[in-house]
Parts: sequence; C-alpha cells; structure tokens
Amino acid sequence: YHLLSALKPQCRCILVGDADQLPSVGAGAVLHDIIASGQVPVVRLDTIFRQKEGGRIVTNAHLINSGCLPVVNEDTEFRFVEIDNEADGAEKISALYNSELLETGDKFAVQVLSPMYKNPCGVDNLNQLIQERFNPPAEGKAELKGKNVVFRVGDKVMQKHNDYEKGVFNGDMGEIFAIQKDMVYVCYPEQDVKYEGQEVDEITLAYAITVHKSQGSEYHTVIMVLVNSHAIMLQRNLFYTAVTRAKRKVILVGTKRAVQTAVQNQRTSRRFTLLIPRLQGELIV
Repeated sequence: YHLLSALKPQCRCILVGDADQLPSVGAGAVLHDIIASGQVPVVRLDTIFRQKEGGRIVTNAHLINSGCLPVVNEDTEFRFVEIDNEADGAEKISALYNSELLETGDKFAVQVLSPMYKNPCGVDNLNQLIQERFNPPAEGKAELKGKNVVFRVGDKVMQKHNDYEKGVFNGDMGEIFAIQKDMVYVCYPEQDVKYEGQEVDEITLAYAITVHKSQGSEYHTVIMVLVNSHAIMLQRNLFYTAVTRAKRKVILVGTKRAVQTAVQNQRTSRRFTLLIPRLQGELIV
C-alpha cells in the first residue's frame, strides 16, 4: 500500500515473482490475486537460466506444481533417500550434509531445508546434529552459549530479524570468525558484524533452516526433509518452493507417504480475499 501510494501517476510498476511459491506470512495473496484479476498485463517467464534446460530439477518442479510425483533416482541430480524412522533419518541427513560439503567445498552451497523446527527431523535438532559432526568442540576453539544453542568459531549462522543499525536483515547468512567473552563476530558477504550480550540472540545456526526462510535464496545442493510428523506443514507450494531453491542437486530424505502428502495437499494454499473483485471494479469500498 505504501509503495503504490508513493508512486507518481506517470511511473511504471513492474512486479516480479512466482505466485506458485509460498504466500506471505501475513494475510492476503496479493501477487496471485493481481494475476488472477485479469486487469494487468502478465508475462510468464518460461526460459530456465538457473538450471540447464530440461534438467531433472526443472522437470520435477513442473511435475510437483501440476500435482504429480517427482521422478527420482534416475541420476544424481534428484534423489530420494527413504528412512525407517525419524531419529535414524536425522542422523542420515547430518551424514549427507557432511558428504555433500566435502564434494562442494562450500558450507553455503549445501542447505538442509525442513518444514518445521520441532521433532527429530526439525530444524533445531538437525542443526545440533550437523554442528556436532561438522564443527564439534575442540581444544582452543572458542565458543559461546546462546539461547538453547552453542555457537563456535566456524559455525554457519543466520540473522533472524531485520537490524537496520547493523545493516543485516532477516535471512542473511554468515560465518562466525571470532568469539570473545560475550561477543560474537560474524562475516557476512558484504560486511563483518559484531553481536554483544543479548544481541547474540539475533542469530541462529543455519546448517538447517525452514523452507519459509529459504524463499528468495538459491543453493548448489538442497537436502529436503519430508517426514510424517510434519504432515501439518506438508503442502504442494512448500514442496515446490524447496525444490526450486536448488541449482544442481536435490536430495529428498523421508517417507513415500510424506512425499505423496506434500504433492497432493493444497488445502492451505487458498486464501479468501476481496482484492480480485476490487480490481475488477465489482466491489467499491
């Protein structure tokens, strides 16, 4: 509202996005409704630049979006690793992260995505397991206890909230390069930032993050968690969003039932708004 209110009449506004991905955290479905209203010109971009033309990731993203199961295990680009129980699955995910990290050589190139924070295959537990394997405590390695988490030099972390004074924002990722007393120093792509005292609670481990936090980002390899205990969050647009974060490789870890649920479930994707009739002039307020 404030953006459009600030635009002059002679200004041209171009919205760029993907209406098939996760909707906003707050109410509404603005991009979806603007497109569905038929009141504005719409151009659909169908040339793939991020993945090679016709690659398995692209093909499966289209399959998922159309309500079909993805094709897996035909090559190394898109794999499915089935698990018997979630505790073993969490251990397998941490091992996969480690092996993929050895292959890419870049901790920011490999990202674990999970629908939820809780349960064995949730973000919180996975971060602890991966940290234990990838960055365990060692003599001479500085560490600091935060809120329900231990930070160590070398950890991959994420900013949780917008901080305009520091110039870091929700979802920004960096690496801890120094810890002194109650201070943590994080190297971000554009600057180094110091967190002191309670400010440390602004960051969290980021070996695993939620799919919602990943939206707008891309990674060489995505390890996606799909388990039955996350059924309440398993839905098509979330699955589609996770898969399209990957540039070169997707590894699904979970159960066939959870994959089917994620593909078939669209019940939470519909939002009831009045934006379409307002844009079409059928409703005057």
